[in-house]
Amino acid sequence: MKKITLIVVSTVSICFSSPVFADTPTNTQPPSAVAAVSNFTAAQVAEIEALISKYIMGNPKVVSESLQAAMALKQQEEMAKMEKIVVANKDKIFKNEADPVGGNLKGTETLVVFTDPNCHYCKKFHPELASLLNTNKNVKIIFKDLPVMGNNSLLAIKAMLAAKNQGKYSEVQDAVYSADKPLTKKQIMKLAEKLGIDMKKFEADMKSKEIQAQIDQNLELSKTLGINGTPTLILGVSTVVPGYLSADALNEKLKEVGTEKK
Repeated sequence: MKKITLIVVSTVSICFSSPVFADTPTNTQPPSAVAAVSNFTAAQVAEIEALISKYIMGNPKVVSESLQAAMALKQQEEMAKMEKIVVANKDKIFKNEADPVGGNLKGTETLVVFTDPNCHYCKKFHPELASLLNTNKNVKIIFKDLPVMGNNSLLAIKAMLAAKNQGKYSEVQDAVYSADKPLTKKQIMKLAEKLGIDMKKFEADMKSKEIQAQIDQNLELSKTLGINGTPTLILGVSTVVPGYLSADALNEKLKEVGTEKK
């Protein structure tokens, strides 16, 4: 308990605007602040710390609210930074002709989706996209497939992109995302055959350098943007939203960001 109290005291002390409550003076402090700190005796410092500790123990909600506010501010700063990077990389994000596209190809509301087919929240999110397209006929969805969950995801994404070359991306995508477990290669081949896909071309495309290069580009782009989890969404021109959203929430967000053109 004592250790926790000391940590909290240090954290709250930083939040005080007065330089008197700062930790060890550094060269970054103005001379007046250094002088002010030196005016306190050891006994006075101990008394100040005791008062702060007593206040915190009697008002723990203050610490919780301060930490929550700090975390929210940090997230806002990170999102703002990411949005600037999105603008700087807009051609790679919005104008890659190799990307699978769903919805209204001429829609003025754009949604870019970074997902992994074996990510739990991505699987949960996928049906929301279908609901979104049923209610919003003006949205264009750009898919950026990321194999962050390993080889099973890589296999599934190669199959989805190979199916895209034969106009069957969404069919294979739906099957992959609705599966309870990662599909095996045998299951994927059986699915493709059932869909009437040219199997010789399908297998060749799955092994192609072009599809591997596209996947590598998506991974590199995700690193550039600072994406560290799936699903991650880009709405409109630059608005980044990490995590799962319902169809209704997506529609609301799309309205908020407007219909600006790239």
